[in-house]
Amino acid sequence: MTSIPSPTHSLTETAHQSFSWLTEDLRMNASAQFMAITLDISLGIQTCLSLTYASDLAREQRDDAFPPPLNVADTESLTRLAMAAARMLSERAQSHIDVLNDMHARGDNGKRNM
Repeated sequence: MTSIPSPTHSLTETAHQSFSWLTEDLRMNASAQFMAITLDISLGIQTCLSLTYASDLAREQRDDAFPPPLNVADTESLTRLAMAAARMLSERAQSHIDVLNDMHARGDNGKRNM
């Protein structure tokens, strides 16, 4: 009978390393984290809108050789997802602005991490 080799790492050790736009030194910086999240969300919104636009355009042209990449229900779902992502991003930006304004009003002038 063939034996299956056990993994070389322990169960508590992770083999996966999370992706980050940020270098190790910036991962705990609140401003840098917000910029990385902004990049992720804006790229997601761009993808959603590109797919919905292509699907709407293909439906409008009615060319059987180039069917829409998404059906109507999926197109509507991605539109709602893009709207929710934009709303979440704007709410997060507003909370960062509020923190900065509060720090400025107290005279901190942004000397601390958010």
